[in-house]
Amino acid sequence: MQFSHNGLIIALDNGNGDISFISHAHSDHVNGVKRSKKHSIIASEETIALANLAGEFVPLMRGARLLNAGHILGSRQLLVEDEQSGTVSVYTGDISLSDNIIVKGCEVPTECDKLVLDATYADPKYVFPSYDDVCSSISKWVNDNRNCNLVIGAYDLGKAQEVVKILNEYSKVVPLVTEKAARFCDVYKKFGVKLDWFEVGTDEAEKAMRDSFVAIVPMRKATRYFCRRLSEAFGRKTLCAVATGWALTHRFDTDTAFPLSDHADFNDLKRYVEESGVKELSFIQGEGNHLRSLVEKKLITTSATIV
Repeated sequence: MQFSHNGLIIALDNGNGDISFISHAHSDHVNGVKRSKKHSIIASEETIALANLAGEFVPLMRGARLLNAGHILGSRQLLVEDEQSGTVSVYTGDISLSDNIIVKGCEVPTECDKLVLDATYADPKYVFPSYDDVCSSISKWVNDNRNCNLVIGAYDLGKAQEVVKILNEYSKVVPLVTEKAARFCDVYKKFGVKLDWFEVGTDEAEKAMRDSFVAIVPMRKATRYFCRRLSEAFGRKTLCAVATGWALTHRFDTDTAFPLSDHADFNDLKRYVEESGVKELSFIQGEGNHLRSLVEKKLITTSATIV
């Protein structure tokens, strides 16, 4: 996917252009650029650090702006305005309209001709509970099981740091994290996000594991089988959970699941479309069929056409 702007091709989270815009540091948005031989990149300072990017980082050209995306630390949207036609185009990348414990919700442009919208949860079955309710549920689970080892599955970048912060603030718990997640935690800390964690394999972590502990692990590790092995190793009951928006509809091999999402849900995506005043709408990360249907049937407050 690309934008044409002032004679340049801006590649959107890929390497197929004169310049690549990287919306945030998750691997599915970065790997295409890393594989490309072209190294002219537009990205936030946080994304550059989190993704360990190398190349020529170019300043924003005239008529372009980065907008907060509200997804993970450093996530941005790209807005470009054509100098001749005045056409405003926006690429969202992954977005969340709601504030979370680390980042503010995304900025919605009030004038937008062409919009490329994240459709990860563009289905009416994805309407998330209030953020504070989800955080309180995580905290209650932790507090009710203080005598157990607890394992929480979360993605190493973004979600793991969010869960660390929730555990720090809501339960006064310092969790264990993997070496990979710890590196991302270090970058978050560099950019002013206060987090407390123990990295697995350190003396601090070994000391913490003498008593019941909370560990944040990769999603694939958060299973009852893995927890049974931990129970045997530590002689202490171990429970597991996952923290993901997919918990609303997916079943996991865990004791519980928390619908903690850093994406916009269906209602927020609908609101984004309405508030942006978009005229031409297309989707990434999904087909957006339910939103598409609302637009085509004029059941949403917009004059947009689907492209």
